[in-house]
Amino acid sequence: MARQRSERDWADLPADLVTTIAEKASTTNTQYIHLRFVCKAWRRALIPNPCHLPPQSPWLLLPRFKEGFDPRIRRGFDCPDELNFYDPFRSKTHRFRLPYLSGKRICGSSHGWLVLEHDPRPRVSLFNPITQSSIDLPSLDDPPTILRSAPSGRFILKATLSGNPSEDGCAVVAWFSQYTNWELGFCRIGDTHWTDLLMGHERQYLLDFACYKNLVYTVNLQKDVSVYDLHDLSESTFPSKIKYDRSYDQINLVDGDSESAEPLIVRTTKYSTVNRISVYKWFNDMQQWHQVENIGKQVLFLDSKHCINLQLEEGRENQLYYDVRYSFSDNMHSSINGYFCVGVNVMHLKSRMPVPLQHSPTCIYLFYAFEFPMWVTPSLI
Repeated sequence: MARQRSERDWADLPADLVTTIAEKASTTNTQYIHLRFVCKAWRRALIPNPCHLPPQSPWLLLPRFKEGFDPRIRRGFDCPDELNFYDPFRSKTHRFRLPYLSGKRICGSSHGWLVLEHDPRPRVSLFNPITQSSIDLPSLDDPPTILRSAPSGRFILKATLSGNPSEDGCAVVAWFSQYTNWELGFCRIGDTHWTDLLMGHERQYLLDFACYKNLVYTVNLQKDVSVYDLHDLSESTFPSKIKYDRSYDQINLVDGDSESAEPLIVRTTKYSTVNRISVYKWFNDMQQWHQVENIGKQVLFLDSKHCINLQLEEGRENQLYYDVRYSFSDNMHSSINGYFCVGVNVMHLKSRMPVPLQHSPTCIYLFYAFEFPMWVTPSLI
C-alpha cells in the first residue's frame, strides 16, 4: 500500500513543478526522455521538444550502402532506410529505421537535422532522425537557374543551417555543384524560393563554407576568406589570406569559439599514414590568421565536409575528434573492390598527436557509397 501511495504522490505533483524538476535534473536527451516515462502525468506535463537542454555530444553517422552497382545506389538515393550512429563517448552504436529516408540522399547535417535531397529531384527537405520531424524546403528550380535546374550532373555538395529550425529566421545554406561550376544559395524556413548568394567556376572554386547566425563565411581556391550577410547580401573579405598547400591540404571552416564571432580554420594535411591537423584563428590586432594550440573549453568534431564546434563537459576541452577511413581487405572483401572501415581519432590541440579511439565502429563499407561519415548532434527540437 505504501508503494502505491508513493506512486500516486509522484503522479500528483503540479505540472509546473514537474517541469522545474526536469529542467534541473536532465542535461541529456536520454535523461529527459526517461523523466517523461516516469508516469502518464509526467508525460503530459513535459513537452516532447524541450529547449533547456545544452548541445549534446555528437554521434558519427555511418555511411549507408547497398550491395550492387546500380547507379542510383552510387548517388545515394537507393540506400537502406536504416541509419547507424556511433557515440564515441559511450562506445555505443544506435540504430534507427527511418522510412522517411527512402529515396533520399543525405547531403548535410546541422543542429541535429539532416538535409535531404529527394529522388526524383528537385525536392529538398530537413529531417530530425531523433524526433522524426520533417520540414519541406523550396524546390531547387524555384527560381530556376542554369545550375540548379540542370536535369543531370547537379547535386548538393554540402548544406548547413544557421540555427535550429525552431528559431525565427533560420536559414538553410546549400552548395550546389555541377561538373566545374558551382553555386551557393540559401532559403529561410517558410520561404517559397531560394536566393542566390554566390556563383563561380573551377578557377574560383569554393573550398568550404560555414554559417554563424546570419553570416556565411567562405574560403576559396585563391586562399581568400570572405563573409556574406544574409540580411542585406553584403560581402567583405578578410585582408589576409590563409596558408595551405593545394596538393595535400583539406580546409574546413567552423564557427568561432566563445571569444570571437570570426570562424576557425581547420587545416588537415594528408600524409600516407597519418593526418596532421592545425587550427587557425583570426587576430584583429595583427590582421592575420595564426595557428593556435588552445581554443578554450571548445571541442571540435571534423569530418570530410563539416566541422562542429561545441562546449562539452570538463575534461574534454581543447580536443578535436575526426573520422578516419582506411582500406580493408580479406578473403571475402577484396581491396580491388574498394572496401573500407571507419574509425575515430582524438587529438589534443596542444600536443597535436592523434590517438585512435578505443571501440571505434568496425563496419565495412564500399568506397562507391555516395555518403561518407558525418557528425550529427542529436536534438529533441
